[in-house]
Amino acid sequence: MDKVKFGDNLRIGIGDVSKMTGVSTRQLRYWEQKGYIKPINENEGSARKYGLGAMYKIFAIKQFLDEGFTLAKSVEKAERRGKEGVVLHRFIREMVLGIEMIDEEKKYARLDFGCVGDGHLYGVVDEKGIRFELKPLKER
Repeated sequence: MDKVKFGDNLRIGIGDVSKMTGVSTRQLRYWEQKGYIKPINENEGSARKYGLGAMYKIFAIKQFLDEGFTLAKSVEKAERRGKEGVVLHRFIREMVLGIEMIDEEKKYARLDFGCVGDGHLYGVVDEKGIRFELKPLKER
């Protein structure tokens, strides 16, 4: 079975992108002209549509602009954040062996990172916060 990536087929028009992000359509077109963002259009001259990746980048650029960075620095920081996100996603996908929900309503869980030395490593998210726990193998 082929894996389908979330958002592969997501296409959002420029007007909706503008409403969702608070970035004017004029500004989006300028960013596109400068090469900062790219639409995913099927045909030349068709209405601008953006995918999930572009949406994340637009939100990030806007956030950095709102924090007072220049446009160039905001784009640089947004691109860096995107790369870090890819690395983080890969790490989680490959290292987390399973997730046990402790409380679905509060979104508390225990993430299984597998055996480490003489123990089993878990990442825990609960009312105490976020932490790692190393349990001796016999306690699992």
